[in-house]
Amino acid sequence: MTGLSLGDRMRARRLELSLTLNEVARRAGLSMQYIANLERDRRNPTVGALSKIAEALEMPTASLLREDKADESGAEELMLGSLPKSLLAFSRTSQFKAKVWRFAQLTGTPVDEMRHRVLVGMTSAPRRNRGEPATEDWMRLLDAYDLIIRG
Repeated sequence: MTGLSLGDRMRARRLELSLTLNEVARRAGLSMQYIANLERDRRNPTVGALSKIAEALEMPTASLLREDKADESGAEELMLGSLPKSLLAFSRTSQFKAKVWRFAQLTGTPVDEMRHRVLVGMTSAPRRNRGEPATEDWMRLLDAYDLIIRG
């Protein structure tokens, strides 16, 4: 399986952490335009920039550089890299964060891993035929996950 581009991996991780381009740039001490161009695969980063970006994205530099995936996680990262705008916005709300924290506590799963799982599930969930889902739609889906997890 062909690996994701560096830009795809950066975007997926940024979205997984609910960070904006500006927040990553600030954390890395680089310009937002530079980060945006890297995510679009329009530039090649220096080794120093890669190290700063990996730190800003809370991941090892080696993981940021890894091109090949041995399992299905590449498809999951690609899916997270193309989150619907409404889901991206919803994932930054206190409601979403509180539910994910609760799910993590109930299942004994680390919060970051649970957040990743929930976003992958929500991204791949069936949607209505017209328009992008609204906040209420995402909340209903989280409520359904809550019922499933509590069993």
